Order: sequence, then C-alpha cells, then structure tokens
Amino acid sequence: MANVNVTFDEMNSAADRLTAGQQQVTDLLHDLKAQVDNLVNGGFVTDQASGAFQTSYEQFTHGTVQAVNGIEGMATFLKQAAQTLGDVDSQLAQGIRG
Repeated sequence: MANVNVTFDEMNSAADRLTAGQQQVTDLLHDLKAQVDNLVNGGFVTDQASGAFQTSYEQFTHGTVQAVNGIEGMATFLKQAAQTLGDVDSQLAQGIRG
C-alpha cells in the first residue's frame, strides 16, 4: 500500500517555477546564439573555423532547446497530478459522507 502526502499548492507552484525557468533558459540560449552570430560576422571571421564554430553552436543550441522543452512535460505532469489527486480526495470524501 502506497503512502500519500500531497500539497497541491506546492505542486502547482513548482510547475509554475519550472515553466518560468524553461522560458528563462530558452531566452538565454537564444541571446547567446545571437552573440555568437554577431561574433562570426565581425570579430571572428575566418575561411573555415568561424563557420564551423557557428554551425556547431547552432546544433548545440537546437539540441539544448529541445532538451529544455522537456521541462514543459514535467510541469504539465505536476499540474495534472495535483488536479487528479485533488479530484480523488474530493471523491473519497464524498463517498465517506454518503
């Protein structure tokens, strides 16, 4: 038998923080990519190395953004779990009351 100790507000608050953090990280990654783009267009221009660096950084940014987007699924899970557990709690209480 599983034990349950749930604080719905904490679960929802954590989900909100995850969502906000996801957006902050995504924004930072895009800002950093813009800095790299500016660099390879002005301060680091070579026949091959600068282009290779930019391509590598684009791949890194793309992969990292995809990974960070996984946070959305975690936040959604927490919100849905809080809702579902709250509903079950209400249903159990209603069943006891008759």
